[in-house]
Order: sequence, then C-alpha cells, then structure tokens
Amino acid sequence: MPEVTRHDIETWIRNIPTGEFHYKEVLEGGIETESLGKLRRIMYDICHSSEPICETVGRRDGYYRSIQNGAAPIDWQAVESRRDSGLVLPFDLRKYVFIYPDTTTIVAGSKSSGKSGFLYRTTALNMNRVNTILLTNLEGGIGMLRDRFEAMDIEIPKPAPFKVLNVNADFHDYIKDRDTLYVIDYIDAPEGVDFYLIGAAVAKIDKKLQGLNSVAVIGLQKPSTRDTAFGGEQTLRVATLYIAMDTSKLKIIDGKVPANKTVHPRNMQWTFQYSNEGTNFLNIEPYHGE
Repeated sequence: MPEVTRHDIETWIRNIPTGEFHYKEVLEGGIETESLGKLRRIMYDICHSSEPICETVGRRDGYYRSIQNGAAPIDWQAVESRRDSGLVLPFDLRKYVFIYPDTTTIVAGSKSSGKSGFLYRTTALNMNRVNTILLTNLEGGIGMLRDRFEAMDIEIPKPAPFKVLNVNADFHDYIKDRDTLYVIDYIDAPEGVDFYLIGAAVAKIDKKLQGLNSVAVIGLQKPSTRDTAFGGEQTLRVATLYIAMDTSKLKIIDGKVPANKTVHPRNMQWTFQYSNEGTNFLNIEPYHGE
C-alpha cells in the first residue's frame, strides 16, 4: 500500500461516503494497520481545519461524517413533467428504460466484450440529433477508431457531426455544454490500483451534468466474473441505467425508471454477435438464462 496522504483521504471523503463512516473504512479499508495512527492524526487535522470537510459524530469514537455544503434551492416545479432526454441507445434499450436529462448511463464491459463498440455506436446514433462529444483515451490508436467508425452500418458525413477529444483523466472537466451527449470511453483507475476513485470520477461527472439538460454514457471496465465494474457498488450510485456486457451477452443491471411502468427492465438480457470491424451488433435475441 502506498504511503497515506492527506490528499488521498480528502478525495475519498469528498466523493465516497454517503453517511457516517468509521476511520478504518477510509480508502475502502486499504490502509495498513501500522498507518492507522497517522490516519487518525490526519482526520483530526481535517476536522479542525479552517474549512473542514468532515466532522466527528457525537460520542462514537472513530466515527465521522462528511460535511455537505454549497447546496442552493431548486425550483423543481419549473421543470417539465417526465421530460425525455431523447438519447438513442443500441439494442433498442429505450423501449425498456426512460432516461431523463442530467443523468448518467453506465456501460460496464469485460475485456473484448464490445463495450467500445456500444459507445461508438451510441455516438453515431445520436450525432444528428444532439450536440455529441466523444471523450476517448484512444486505446488502440486513432487508426482503430477511424476504422471502426468507417466500417459501421451508419453513414457518417465528412466532416463528422460530432467531436472526438483525447482524454485520459478528469473527464468531469469537459462536462460544461448544455444540450449535449457526452460519450466517455472509458474511465480507468489511476495506475490501475485505486479502484475506489472510479466511483468518485463517475459521481463528479454526474454532478457536473446537473442543470445542463445533457446526458453522459460512460464506459467502465469490469471483471468477467461479476456484473459491476471495477470500483464496485460505488459505480452504481448515480447511474439511471447500468448495463453489463460480456462476450456475446448484454444485461440490464438496473434501470431506475422503466419506460413501461408495468415491466421493470432489471435483469433483462440479450445475446448477440459482435462484428468488431464494423462495430455492429448482429443476431440480437432475448436471453432468459442465468
């Protein structure tokens, strides 16, 4: 475990806890026993700083809560009832899930599952409907990105009616335009180890969306052995739609608002064949197994 730093602890406090927490839970309990004394001293300093971001909880030794501030009154009655984002998704997923503006969709995919293909196809399906920006780490290079778009069964004009930006971190810095679809391929943990920061990165993006009438579709990596992405349960918190992709299978893990109130989309699944060269999903069929 790397040396415990105040910066890491403050980042965790600002982005992860949703209620009370014990100091041993900081950084997902990854702090070694010999560093717990240092952690307590840092927690004390944070609580007694000029602008504290957390405080102790009553008489319960070792328990803290993050301090939430900066909230402004919301004129919720001025918002149109059941206002649809207009987002179009592959697999006709909008038949099953209603998606409001200012919300986040997560696509958690295992290696070579078609996650990037899903995200590129989402970009192309929406490019003539809304201002669309693809934020990508260009894994595989710009040549692969070009070939995947050009081989798609969707005609893309030249110049393309969407922007592509090479971004590797701090994706929330780019969330600033109104009436925009942000497609993010993909968020990874710094150095591949601090997985708890993935949930924090997703939360920052969702927070920046509020009031913009924009939406984000975010790709995350996941193990093939589970449905949730690296970062675990924290990546589920803000998503209005959460999708898991494995080789030849797509599953809705959660959809907060069903398109049809009588049919909840949770655990709906489909099998498919993926044409990697063309970024196309073929032979899509409902699946009712495990």
